[in-house]
Amino acid sequence: MSIGKYVTNPGVIGAAAGALSTARRTQSMRKDWRRLLVWGVWLAGFALAVATVAMQEQDEEYDIEHEAEKRERKRRKKQR
Repeated sequence: MSIGKYVTNPGVIGAAAGALSTARRTQSMRKDWRRLLVWGVWLAGFALAVATVAMQEQDEEYDIEHEAEKRERKRRKKQR
């Protein structure tokens, strides 16, 4: 698991940069549940960005396997 693929991914970079915007926005807010909700939404977005990068390799493997199966079905159909 290489950290480089996370650091260089635009989705993760954008989500991390969103922390700055969220911090600025919540500084002027009262300390109540709304502030926690804003940070929770940011955290969910960041988690989705990280999970997307983590699953990217598995998605590529699936695509390769799926294409191989398609070619095999096409070859079998052609042999009939």
